Amino acid sequence: MGNIFSRQQSESTLGKRKADSHEEENDSKRARYQPKEPDAGITAYVNDSLPGFHGIIKYRIEDFVVHEVDLNGNVVTLKSLEPTIINEKKRKIAEKTDVLDETAFDAEVAKLFNEEFATQLRKVLREGSEDKSLSASIETSKDSRFQFYHLLDRHVLNDDRPLALCKDGVLTIRWAINEEEKARDVPPNYKALGGEYLQFNVFKLGIESSKAINLIGKYANLKTSRIGTAGTKDARAVTVQTMTSPKARVQQLILAEDKLKQHNIYIGDYDYVPNGLTLGDLKGNRFTIILRDVSGATEDQIIESMESLRERGFINYFGMQRFGTGTIMTHEVGRAILKLDFEEACDLILKPRPGERNDFAEAREFWQNTKDPKAAVQKFPGRGPEKALLSAYIKSPENHKRAIQSLPRNMLSMYMHAYQSYVWNHVVSERVKRFGCDKPLVGDLVLKPAAENKSTTDPSTLSNNAGRRNQFERKQPKVLTEEDLEFYTIEDVVYPVPGHRSQYPENEIGKIYQELLEKDGIKFTRAENIMKDLGGDYRSLLAKANDLTFSLIRYNDPETSLCNTDIDRINSKPEPQNIEDGKYLGLQMNFTLKTSQYATMALREVLRDDTSSSNQKKLVHST
Repeated sequence: MGNIFSRQQSESTLGKRKADSHEEENDSKRARYQPKEPDAGITAYVNDSLPGFHGIIKYRIEDFVVHEVDLNGNVVTLKSLEPTIINEKKRKIAEKTDVLDETAFDAEVAKLFNEEFATQLRKVLREGSEDKSLSASIETSKDSRFQFYHLLDRHVLNDDRPLALCKDGVLTIRWAINEEEKARDVPPNYKALGGEYLQFNVFKLGIESSKAINLIGKYANLKTSRIGTAGTKDARAVTVQTMTSPKARVQQLILAEDKLKQHNIYIGDYDYVPNGLTLGDLKGNRFTIILRDVSGATEDQIIESMESLRERGFINYFGMQRFGTGTIMTHEVGRAILKLDFEEACDLILKPRPGERNDFAEAREFWQNTKDPKAAVQKFPGRGPEKALLSAYIKSPENHKRAIQSLPRNMLSMYMHAYQSYVWNHVVSERVKRFGCDKPLVGDLVLKPAAENKSTTDPSTLSNNAGRRNQFERKQPKVLTEEDLEFYTIEDVVYPVPGHRSQYPENEIGKIYQELLEKDGIKFTRAENIMKDLGGDYRSLLAKANDLTFSLIRYNDPETSLCNTDIDRINSKPEPQNIEDGKYLGLQMNFTLKTSQYATMALREVLRDDTSSSNQKKLVHST
């Protein structure tokens, strides 16, 4: 059944479910009105015979650990906070370098520039680390500077070297007066080290990806727009992923280390690589999840549920994260936008809703009563969609379409994608209800490789070396005939995320799509500018929890840590140990999902419980 884990006292309170009484009251109030799974079209299961059991998801942040899986299938972990990989590369380069001693180096510098500069430079190299006032300067050309840098690399083989600064063609050699200045040294030989992109692994705890990127950019002096990632990760989780930044220096990130740690961000495993990351450059994610206070089923039934999940998988629903936490769900706004009823969409975003924070509730009520955008925009806190709409109304009163178009593109896409996801969930639930999910139907869709593309473009030659996927590897849908059925299984079946390029099943399922879209008054068309990027996609009906392992954990203290993180392992923290006859039972699950698959939907298959945040926030340990 796997290893038996047990209790270890936690030294941190960061990830605890507990809150002060005021927060608990607000959470409880909001939870009464938050959406549930059926509101998002999530109603079916793969294996109806499973009994289900009780378990608390994300009682602590550390109970939900996500490791990215790269395009080569490697699980991204944080192994070291030091630049060990780059240092090893530098060591190997040094072993192969034709080293110049002092005499030879000085002669080459004199030949490149002149004797006077060579003499000044030798004094800086010998004495400048003690006397920071020493320097050597000379007017140079770009070519001569690069020749000099190459000579310096052959003479000084470690990182303890002076700065080489250039302004208006004048090259100045002096020692750095502090670590921050040292980080601005001559760039390394990117080609020799592996490429111009600095790659690093990022461990973060309880922080959104976008906020983490902003903090890394701020403290390491990097442009956030140039920090590449393969995907966004959960905020309420421990996550580990790879990031890249072109022509960045390791020292910049090392100097930011202490400030980033204050935000529970740790960076390491530095390397230089030829290609940066773009969204989608991953195979999936590896999850380690702790379910606490497990009850309501025998150990044999829990094992049966795990085996079913491993063998049969789960319905590949878009999870509740896609639909927001308010009583007005994101797909409802998306529906209004896509049927081009912009007034309704604006109203849904701005109107009062039960269970909301007092400041938002008061601002919404004020807008509802006054319809005064100038006054109302001052009352909404933060920089959310409400302020964007009201600001647009100030400039163009009653122009609802312009107000919607004023929303940030990613927010506008979020609303529309939520509706597409709702349609997919609804249709798939109907499919399972009417026909089960054990075999393909005539008229279902599968994906097959597209016709061979004549282009020989290599992914490494794409613009700016951004991205690691081969953009020419595409698949296209195939409609199954009676003769095809013996060659495909239910795991091959895909259903379309609706869009203006989507092909629909040629059976009863296709009619469900048609009826739902007609009922909602929506027709996807590229001609409508707001829909031009909604081409659609294809999504597998079923998902598999790959490489699933699990183990039971006995513990007494609800707040104890039940699994170690990468930082715990770097710090050599002992693994948790089992407590015989512990009061509570926990379940640790480890599995890998492909991109755009939701771990909460895998948990839902075995728990038979609503995985929405509103439901989970109500759960506490039994007494």
